[in-house]
Amino acid sequence: MDRVPISLYEFDGFYDSWIGNFPEYVQILEYAEGRTDKMHFWTPPQTRPVLFYGVVDDGTVERRKRVEGSSTYTRTVIGTPRGPVSSLSRRDEGVHTAWTIEHLCKDEEDAKRILSIPYEPWQPAVDSFFALDKELTESGIVLGDIPDALCLTVELFGLSKFLGLYMRQRKLVIEIMGFFQERICKYLRHILSSGATTLYRIVGPEYVVPPYLHPREFDRLVVKYDSDLVDLLHQYGGYARLHSHGKVRKVLHSIKEMRIDAIDPLEPPPDGDVELSEARAILGREITLIGNIEERLFEIGSRRDVEQQVRKAISEGSRGGGFILCPTAMPLTTPLPRKAQANIIHYIDCGLRYGRLSKV
Repeated sequence: MDRVPISLYEFDGFYDSWIGNFPEYVQILEYAEGRTDKMHFWTPPQTRPVLFYGVVDDGTVERRKRVEGSSTYTRTVIGTPRGPVSSLSRRDEGVHTAWTIEHLCKDEEDAKRILSIPYEPWQPAVDSFFALDKELTESGIVLGDIPDALCLTVELFGLSKFLGLYMRQRKLVIEIMGFFQERICKYLRHILSSGATTLYRIVGPEYVVPPYLHPREFDRLVVKYDSDLVDLLHQYGGYARLHSHGKVRKVLHSIKEMRIDAIDPLEPPPDGDVELSEARAILGREITLIGNIEERLFEIGSRRDVEQQVRKAISEGSRGGGFILCPTAMPLTTPLPRKAQANIIHYIDCGLRYGRLSKV
């Protein structure tokens, strides 16, 4: 390719359940066809009830919904040998995501209930992987997506409660992470050995980047566990893309030691703390940088702002190694404001204009 690749991030597969129902989004997708480079999210379909990468009996998970005004609340109840645990989420009309109001684990007893869940490894068919790969042809690649053990552990409690638990009950946290690590690794090995070999996005490290915890805790909670996932991917000829929002500069040396192949979204200040030129200097030429256009630029930036940021990102990111132009996130509200739609299209145009490698 003679230009820097351009990604629309979650617009490629992640939003498939709803994005096609809204004309303002469809117009962007139609404009992007043939102009951008897809990294299309993929996970295998579930034909049996699955919980934490393990197959469970029918009735293990129960969901009860209620509507109040423009919000839908979902109570999820999980039966375990030591008693039930439950969570509560809220989804608002016009916003295509959910907020967790109550997490599954309110205390240590709830955590022990989770640990008591019997484990039958989930071994899904991967036919959909090959079908998607065939459909994409030259327009992009299939992107696998997996949480790490830290991600699943934090999401049991919520971040603030997790951090407190880690200070008081590290042994329990490590036990829970081991519980998830076994399940994730067995799942990943299965789909890789079945031929679903591609680039996988690993999600979760952002929960312990500074200032949440000291960089040495990043080594204990991320490097130790995620290195296994990276090694497993490499063993089967796959590639590892580490995903972490936040201030990652102080942990980039540790991330490099994990031998990842790519990293995103490398947020610039003030949301993050690293410029692409700094990241390149630390990570070297072997790791592909993916980023670092802030999503809010589409919503509040001017056309000139978009152009300046795209040009800067391409100039810094593509110098001395691989680079993929990509937002840090994408809008998920409907209707999409006209300004955001216009700026996303302008982002594509600027990527094409400044992404010609001979002109960077």
